[in-house]
Amino acid sequence: MIDFTFLTPAKIIFGQNKIEDLPKEITFLGNKAMIITGRTALRKSGFLEKIEEYLRKKSIDYILFEKVEPEPSVETIDEGIVIGRKESINCVVGIGGGSALDVAKAIAGMIPQEINSVREHVGKSLVNKGLPFIAIPTTAGTGSEVTKNSVIIDRKRDVKESILRDSSLIANTIIVDPLLTISMPPKITASSGMDALTQAIECYVSKTTNIFSNLLALNSIHIIGKNLELAYKDGKNIAIREQMAFGSLLSALAFSNGGLGAVHGLAHPIGYLYKISHGIICALLLPHVMKFNKSVKPEEFAKIGETLNPTLKNSSKELKIDGGISFIRDLLLKLNLPTTLSELGVEMNKIDDIIDRTGGSSIEKNPRGINKQLLKDLLLNAL
Repeated sequence: MIDFTFLTPAKIIFGQNKIEDLPKEITFLGNKAMIITGRTALRKSGFLEKIEEYLRKKSIDYILFEKVEPEPSVETIDEGIVIGRKESINCVVGIGGGSALDVAKAIAGMIPQEINSVREHVGKSLVNKGLPFIAIPTTAGTGSEVTKNSVIIDRKRDVKESILRDSSLIANTIIVDPLLTISMPPKITASSGMDALTQAIECYVSKTTNIFSNLLALNSIHIIGKNLELAYKDGKNIAIREQMAFGSLLSALAFSNGGLGAVHGLAHPIGYLYKISHGIICALLLPHVMKFNKSVKPEEFAKIGETLNPTLKNSSKELKIDGGISFIRDLLLKLNLPTTLSELGVEMNKIDDIIDRTGGSSIEKNPRGINKQLLKDLLLNAL
């Protein structure tokens, strides 16, 4: 029996120069927009100037909020809520990587709520419907343009977590324009691409995945596995950037409905404690978690192996499984990414603290049951 529920943005716009559709899409949803982005990257790339030109030409009323930091905080969201209410905005546009999109999502959701701080809403469903939200990713990796949650740092509670999770936070419209990813430096290309690949692989073997998510995840694994190294080496190649943007979109649609696993469960506390890029941690942990999980989903891991390396098609199941793990290990070296936690400064005496902060739905959805001792063994192997 085929049985699943699948949540997606109402409209997905994909293609080169589709950013030019933004003014029209804003008019469908509101008449005064808040454009939310990071502090430097979009402006430095020259794209923010172009976007503002498109908006002015179509007489779109908007305000800019360029205050999103790499690890966004409760305070940033609260500031955006105050400004958005004061300016009476009725549509939010997030442009950037996962941080900018998560902040935009949270501000859009919180402005109509009767609260003073997003901290008052942790773990609760939205009472009032959030503002219309348009998400425009500038990286090929995080998947935040599709998801219903907002990952934020709350220093007061000393955590990095999905501070909001509600289906009404899903974007009304997403615009994926591969040209916006051209300016990504190789290191960001590598880390965001590995984030997307990790999401697709974890989704494919998750306890909560479904037939539709798996179709998307497997295609994502194929596309990203084939193109990530090429994008890293030749970032100006728009055909390759287009493939990476499409592969990332498929990954996001897949995992946002099918779930993740232990890699993502561990990545948030490690990233928070050591101020390390989420994608880099995911990349490093992925082969270790694949090895840990392979015994409970051998058919799926064999399929992943031959998808990443088609030369394994006629090999045994065991060779396909191990070949998939080897492919990931080799890819990390080709992308000049770290392969051990110790390279990132993680020390053995901090392992217990990481484990104490690890939990949530990603751990619960991991295909193989996992307890604190198994988590510790996994992290020690990754040191």
